[in-house]
This record gives sequence, C-alpha cells and structure tokens, in this order.
Amino acid sequence: MEKKLNIKISAKKIAELIQQGHLCAADFNCLDADSKQTVWQLCLWCCEKRIHCHKHCATQCQTPCDSVISIKDC
Repeated sequence: MEKKLNIKISAKKIAELIQQGHLCAADFNCLDADSKQTVWQLCLWCCEKRIHCHKHCATQCQTPCDSVISIKDC
C-alpha cells in the first residue's frame, strides 16, 4: 500500500507546480470543499494561461507565467 501524507501547502505554490507541469490535480485529493473549489479554479486559470501562450518561456517571455501567478486572478 502506498503511503499517504497529510500536508499543508499554499495555493500559490500549488498554482506554481500546476503551471510548471510538475503537479496535476488528479495526483492528490482535497480534504474539504473549499480546497477543492480553489484547486479547481487554479487548474482552470493555469490551463487558460497555457492555452493562450504560444511563446517559449525561457527565450521569448519578458514576464514568465510562473512570475505572475496571483490567487486573486482565480
């Protein structure tokens, strides 16, 4: 059986990890409805940012996506 962890992580860090492709919402379970709603909004926000960005972040972006993540934008 795979060991499970109970951790606390900021919404900003979750957004950064999802935006960078290091984490997917399917990789974890939210323990309450408020967290689930926040993660859902973060996923939509991150997907929208990726869909409309056709630049290679390392060479063409003045402000990379991960530097402009704001929870208020959700």
